[in-house]
Amino acid sequence: MVDMRVLFTTTGHSGHLLPLAPVAHATAGAGHAVAIAAQASRVPAVARMGLPALPLDEAPDAAWAPLMRELARAPQRTADRLAIADGFARISGGAALPGALELMERWRPDLVVHEGYEMAGPLAAERLGIPTARVALGLASTEQWVSRLATPAVDELRRELGLPPDCGPVRRHTPLLSATPPGLDDGPAHRFRTPPAPAAPPLPDWWERPADPLVYLTFGSVSGSLPLFPGLFRSALDALASLPVRVLLTVGGDADLAALGPLPANAHVEPWLAQDDVLSHAAAVVGHGGYGTTLGALAHGVPLVLLPLFAGDQWRNARRVAQLGAGLLLEDGDRLAMEPPGPAVMAAVPGAVERVLTEPRFRRTARRVGADIAALPPVDAAVGVLEDAVRAEAA
Repeated sequence: MVDMRVLFTTTGHSGHLLPLAPVAHATAGAGHAVAIAAQASRVPAVARMGLPALPLDEAPDAAWAPLMRELARAPQRTADRLAIADGFARISGGAALPGALELMERWRPDLVVHEGYEMAGPLAAERLGIPTARVALGLASTEQWVSRLATPAVDELRRELGLPPDCGPVRRHTPLLSATPPGLDDGPAHRFRTPPAPAAPPLPDWWERPADPLVYLTFGSVSGSLPLFPGLFRSALDALASLPVRVLLTVGGDADLAALGPLPANAHVEPWLAQDDVLSHAAAVVGHGGYGTTLGALAHGVPLVLLPLFAGDQWRNARRVAQLGAGLLLEDGDRLAMEPPGPAVMAAVPGAVERVLTEPRFRRTARRVGADIAALPPVDAAVGVLEDAVRAEAA
């Protein structure tokens, strides 16, 4: 096929950018021109991945402040609707849309590949008659859920562009690229595996008992900058302090490690580590159900104990893992979206970790999912799906 110009669009949040990057690298490796458009403040993160970066306008903090106050006192389901419709669509998408139109008119891509929380890219592409594809940030059913919640706000933006209501890319049958295997997610998608990470180096000798199993404790790249820090993180460390395990906690680059206080003897904390470098050594993961961590753990055959936090996709991922038997979901009753799990959940953490470490069925299931991931076609094959999308538009 004649070389294409492919524009990837993303909010640029770490958990949103990372799933796009392998597809972008594969597309560039096939000889096509590639650029990633992200919110201006996150352009450096794109550049660090070795990909050409283009800035999209983003709303100022003042535009977000009322929504953030509302989210802080909203129940989980209400918070999901507000975050997706008002946050990702109206505020973020609305701010980025004029610049996305201008960028596409200037850069003239043959295809726009976006993630489902980035709303401006696909709207600008449709307005200009450019075909689109999506990269999943979770289960296919989660992609559909995000689209449904975003529909009212997206239709407002569509009216501003003179487009008829059509309820978003899911119902336009835009090709969906996913790294989840069918055994984990049976929704419709083109499925590919990302390149395997290089062999992980040994971890430094941070613990007095290096023979104890390693438990990787992580609540993702965002939680450390939310009111959940340091309370939730300290509670989790304390819950694991009595177990004969080594606990490695990562908190994100924005968190102050000193706020955690003196650490339990079996714990070590770092701002950030390459996930694959940790997971290759881990016997269990305690996390929040974020897509990247959950899929990464399963790719390594590591069982999980999941405490979903502030976003509905975390709950959806955690329930699916528990349903399969690759880990345990710890949940309490309804709580506000920005509240940490309650005392009953934290009290259940040690027993849950002991179960996934000592009951072989959890590791067997996690390894089976990992084998399914390894059996997927390589991400290089995804380029053919993108080329087909362009051919279909030209036909």
